[in-house]
Amino acid sequence: MQSSEDTTGSVRPQWTRIATIRRRDVLVIGPLSIVATLGCSIWLGLPLASLWLGVTAALIVVSLLLCLRIERLPSPGPSDEALLAVFSFVYTGVYISLPVALTTTGLPFAIVAGAAMIGGVAISSTLEFVHSRLVGGACILATFLGCVVAAMLLDWDGRPAELIVALVAVFGFYGYVLMQALSSERSERALKTAVEAAEAGAQDADQASRAKSAFLATMSHEIRTPLNGVIGMVQAMTLDDLSPVQRERMTIVRQSGEALTAILNDVLDLAKIEAGHLTLQTSTFDLTDCLRPCVETFGAIASEKGLALTLEIAPSAAGLHQSDEVRIRQVVANLVSNAVKFTSAGEVSVRAACLNDQLSITVRDTGPGITPEAAERLFSDFVQLDSGMTRVHGGTGLGLAICRRLSEIMGGEIVLESQVGEGSAFTVLIPTVRIATARAADEARTDLTDEFPGQANLRVLAAEDNRVNQLVLTALLAQAGVEPVIVDNGALAVEAWRASDWDVILMDVQMPVMDGLSATREIRRLEALEGRRRTPIIGLSANSMTHQIAEVRSAGMDEHVAKPIEVARLFAVLSAVVETEPSSADPDTSLAAVGL
Repeated sequence: MQSSEDTTGSVRPQWTRIATIRRRDVLVIGPLSIVATLGCSIWLGLPLASLWLGVTAALIVVSLLLCLRIERLPSPGPSDEALLAVFSFVYTGVYISLPVALTTTGLPFAIVAGAAMIGGVAISSTLEFVHSRLVGGACILATFLGCVVAAMLLDWDGRPAELIVALVAVFGFYGYVLMQALSSERSERALKTAVEAAEAGAQDADQASRAKSAFLATMSHEIRTPLNGVIGMVQAMTLDDLSPVQRERMTIVRQSGEALTAILNDVLDLAKIEAGHLTLQTSTFDLTDCLRPCVETFGAIASEKGLALTLEIAPSAAGLHQSDEVRIRQVVANLVSNAVKFTSAGEVSVRAACLNDQLSITVRDTGPGITPEAAERLFSDFVQLDSGMTRVHGGTGLGLAICRRLSEIMGGEIVLESQVGEGSAFTVLIPTVRIATARAADEARTDLTDEFPGQANLRVLAAEDNRVNQLVLTALLAQAGVEPVIVDNGALAVEAWRASDWDVILMDVQMPVMDGLSATREIRRLEALEGRRRTPIIGLSANSMTHQIAEVRSAGMDEHVAKPIEVARLFAVLSAVVETEPSSADPDTSLAAVGL
């Protein structure tokens, strides 16, 4: 018989599973042996049956000890398998001695009982054959020899033909048992090979997914860095005194940059979802404040096309909710964008209501409608129903796929109702916790919206290695009269921090010499060591995936602003982190004074 493969390193050979199986089967073999003893005592007498039970119990104990030794061996090898096989041969031979004795009594019922027990032991031996041919074969051989011995011990005087027939039957039975054992072994090995191939395929897919996520994160950073320069400078220049033609051109550049950012965000969102890195951020928000920007953003486009764009929030939904506001806004904005994009006449309406503890938001349009066949693939990745429409309107075909996945992650769904020629209605159903009515929400906003009047002479230290981004920061902060001190890397930022006091530090994450995360950790360490005041640090990074933002915060940064930098977001974060004590600045030159 062939043994299973040897172990190397920490990998254990397949045959060692027999040890686990035998320890588990003791709970079955023990009671069965007691029942066999009581039953066989009818024909063999209680003393002989009890003797068999005692020897069998001793062998069961030895078997358990041997299995325990095998399991504790760091690297069981062929010699251990051979030892187990020899013991199994003896153990099985002793075990079938009782049914063999029954068959030699010559009593019909005893012969039937003995034959049944021998057959049961033979069949159970095939289970171990699957894991080890050597061990399983030893067990089958022991039962086979037991049958031959039983046949030879019977009185065959004058009946040699019957002996031959009996032996043929024994050989035939065990030939069939061996054939089934080999078949089971092949099936087991084929299943193991298939499982290993599936696991290898899953590992390859996981590695490919991680590689794709890493690639997208790297490309995101590389694309966002120059894009930050484009959008940042456009935002700064639109605050200058421009001619109508220049302002129109700047608007086109800004819209193009924002469209590119939207595409980049869609691809990254899909990557985050597939990599399992997308997490929900539950917050308390007012539904009106959440949905109104989704509508107002596309108001100008709808007006140009002559579309009526409306928002209606039912009393059952108005007020404060608890959920992921950012993701709800992303889903609804995507649906409104599609509705306005593909509707040439009529209206687009957004209506929100609460139904059975679910927030229901329906975006309805009077567009061309969608056929049932097209609706089935509408939410797939990179799907555009009409290539001609794609060339006209653009887009990646990711918007609806991301909307569905985000809705499902939030525990909800998107339902589509559409008729060709009459329009479509996308309904988002998302579980939320409504915690206040509209009136209570208004009062809450009054209490919570006291803005910090940021000071124009803020002492701002900015660590940024990219020359374009340095110019962008300088231009954006200049709108509030702030002149930052800029250094090229994290090491210089730590030196500048030690040399002076700063109201806030703007820290790029990826820099040469010392990156922003290391610089932040060093500053926090020195603050604790020297007892210095905690300086607010805002991370500036093109890496905007959830786990990357979490890494920024864990390093000790107070906030994060993604690149390309939105000037409103930058000043909002500055106002949130800068201390509110009065300074020597003229309050008329504060961040609030410039309307940001």
